Amino acid sequence: MKEIASINNAMVKVVSELKQKKYRDRENCFVVEGLRAVEEALGYAFVRRIFAVADKANARLQSLLADAGAKGIELYAVTEAVMKKMSDTEAPQGVLAVCEKPQGIITSGGPVLVLDRVADPGNVGTLIRTAEAAGMAGVILLAGCADAYAPKTVRSTMGSLLRLPVLAGMPEADFIKWSRESGYEIMVTCLDGAENLYKTPFAAKTAIVVGSEAYGASEDLKAVAAKRVYIPMQGRAESLNAAVAGSVVMFEALRRTLATK
Repeated sequence: MKEIASINNAMVKVVSELKQKKYRDRENCFVVEGLRAVEEALGYAFVRRIFAVADKANARLQSLLADAGAKGIELYAVTEAVMKKMSDTEAPQGVLAVCEKPQGIITSGGPVLVLDRVADPGNVGTLIRTAEAAGMAGVILLAGCADAYAPKTVRSTMGSLLRLPVLAGMPEADFIKWSRESGYEIMVTCLDGAENLYKTPFAAKTAIVVGSEAYGASEDLKAVAAKRVYIPMQGRAESLNAAVAGSVVMFEALRRTLATK
């Protein structure tokens, strides 16, 4: 392993810059932090290099580093100060990896989740994680969403970003064209002109659209949607958090699928 002891090291600067989207886009890379997350990355992503604090190298981390070394991945032993400089968390776990962004390609014909200008990284990450749990074929982030590879988003996905096809930054018009060419029926969650979710049939190839926290889905998406659905609620709450609403609809889609098997 190469050693880095200075926070002014050029490599440290490059990794630290990946906290910003413009540098992630330029390098086509993002950072994964924590032992479990880096283990997932080794199994599902293209890892360029791994940085670890030497005195935190327990048996599990040693095994991870040995596996990474056998795969020819660059390994660096760093100090606590260097790790803190590169990390986006208040209390770094002692290991992080720089990974290449995967090519998001949706090959399955199952339902997909589509996010329209969902701005909170935590919501985006939670929805990607839930999409995997609910058996979605993939996730499409339309232009204007929080970056899928921002540190908070990556942490919120709990590894799902590495395992599930995610198409990020797709223009709305391109998505509409893709859905038509791929035979997907667009279902938008909204209130105006909407049907009860639990009484609305799902097509096998449904694109479930969850709109922004502040404004909901765009008028253009609602106009082209084959179906508009709302989630029946009791009590006096006016709405649900975007991540919660999306989760409810995705698991209803999963319930319908399982009911036919």
